[in-house]
Amino acid sequence: MIRAIHIFKEGQIIFEDVIVPTKDLDTSAILMLVSSSAKKLQEWKIDSMEIERYRYVYLNSHDTQFIMTMDRQASPQKVSEAMMSLVSKFMTAFEKILETDEWKTTDFSPFGPGFRAVVSRIPVKVILAGHGGTGKTTLLELATLPSKGPPQEYIPTFFGDKALLKADFDPYIFSMFDLGGQDRFVQEWSKIIRSGVMVVIVTDSTTENIEWTKRVAYPVLKTELPYARAIAIANKQDLPGALSPEEVGKQLGVPGYGMQANQADFRDRWLKLLKELAFETIESAVVGEISE
Repeated sequence: MIRAIHIFKEGQIIFEDVIVPTKDLDTSAILMLVSSSAKKLQEWKIDSMEIERYRYVYLNSHDTQFIMTMDRQASPQKVSEAMMSLVSKFMTAFEKILETDEWKTTDFSPFGPGFRAVVSRIPVKVILAGHGGTGKTTLLELATLPSKGPPQEYIPTFFGDKALLKADFDPYIFSMFDLGGQDRFVQEWSKIIRSGVMVVIVTDSTTENIEWTKRVAYPVLKTELPYARAIAIANKQDLPGALSPEEVGKQLGVPGYGMQANQADFRDRWLKLLKELAFETIESAVVGEISE
């Protein structure tokens, strides 16, 4: 997903819009480094730089440097396409200003809605991963089909399901993937989960299920999505003997949050968790850094 846009001219920022800040980095120093590299590019050529779990996509036009900050796990192709669209819109509005000293006194803030409109056209890929019967499909339908209500009967998912989710996540839209959890389907996950930015590890809050998740699911997730952010859902908290969300999280090495996916009353909590994961306002883990 796209986190921010910064536009530089003559070494100074003339426009910025930060949706989700980067963490644990000297952002100012990195942006100066990237803008310096962007200055050397030919007109309209796109390049990128990877630093930790982020990717900086940049372009130079009319001696103006455009830098998009994105999750390293997201699709570079889609963000590059977004960059071309964004710069085209910016030049349509401000090209003549950029060719004179008028840019030094121009307020570029009206471009903000245009940037966010571009961001909203790239769905953020969310992966629901876990064993069969843990509630992944129920969570998918709880989020996307509230009028139907969550299913009360277990029907196995074959290979995977997908649904778009638009809620109070502006400017983001989520593309949610429910992975088939039977053992024979896990080896196919790699074909579905590429470019996943967020991972929700769904459990049924039992020790046996947690052991399966670590043994079978983790190797695929760590190989394919090392830079994605993850939380664990301790589902089926209403069942006798269910481990607490804290215990589920401790055993998985990922922050755990309780849920009863088959109860419509939990929809608001579920959407809130998804939003907080996207905007990084709750505790989460980076998949490749999970300790088992």
